[in-house]
Amino acid sequence: MTQNLSSSALVKPAVKDAKAEADIPASYGKTESYLLPKDPAWLFLFWEITAATIECIKSQYSADVLNAAKTIIRLYDVTGISYFDGTNAVQFYDMPVIFEARSWYINAPATGRSYVADLGYLTADGRFILVARSNQTLLPPGKISDIIDDKWMIVEGDFQKLLKLSGADYIGLGASELMQVIGQRWKLTQLPSSGTPTSWSSFALHLEKPEKKEDEDIWLKADCEIIIYGSASRNATVSINGQIIELKEGKFSIRQHLPAGSVVDLPIKAQNAKGDKVRQINIKALREQGK
Repeated sequence: MTQNLSSSALVKPAVKDAKAEADIPASYGKTESYLLPKDPAWLFLFWEITAATIECIKSQYSADVLNAAKTIIRLYDVTGISYFDGTNAVQFYDMPVIFEARSWYINAPATGRSYVADLGYLTADGRFILVARSNQTLLPPGKISDIIDDKWMIVEGDFQKLLKLSGADYIGLGASELMQVIGQRWKLTQLPSSGTPTSWSSFALHLEKPEKKEDEDIWLKADCEIIIYGSASRNATVSINGQIIELKEGKFSIRQHLPAGSVVDLPIKAQNAKGDKVRQINIKALREQGK
């Protein structure tokens, strides 16, 4: 299956100072191409085709065949294919290209798929002559993750702040007693529901139904949580508010309760194995709730 896709060339501005570019060679004398993901909707292909490669192709095919042929990029969808041999793609898409441009932006047909790009000639009789084949690259899905049942952690330092804000000190509940109450409440959320049990559907059990009063014709109750997620180097040690958290394939996420009128301060720090390089991000959240 073939399909024409929109694409555009990368126009390079003229170099005003040739000496400033002297350290970067104009070419490396080797025919090769590389395909990179730009964002969920676009790919970027850049290449070099040597004169020796063109002469080799001309020796196999007549000059008349190549002169009448179109220069194209053939983009293959190779999602789920362990070894791509040029003939076993899920489908492919053709688009015109100018070899002299040496780089091209490609509008991807679908997100979250794996692609390989060929540069070549498309002859008048429909034959494809390969000139250079790129690496395989994966586009990001460009949507919110489908995983909604991750186990979320709560940072100990923030829990102590929330404990004081909850007024537990005034009603005589210590941390251990309150944790026991919360543990019992959490067990209730694990009970099977009529539909598919998820952490989102079971969250409704956290909200206690107020007592029904005959003199009330309307009531409303709501609560709030924030979700913090991110990623770091796979060999990095990541901590939130001083507590080390576990990375899953370089990613992390936490869920934090946010009471009305409270401020949550979450310093997030990552450092390498030697401890000589540190990156830090401070996240603060304030919940304002009117009467």
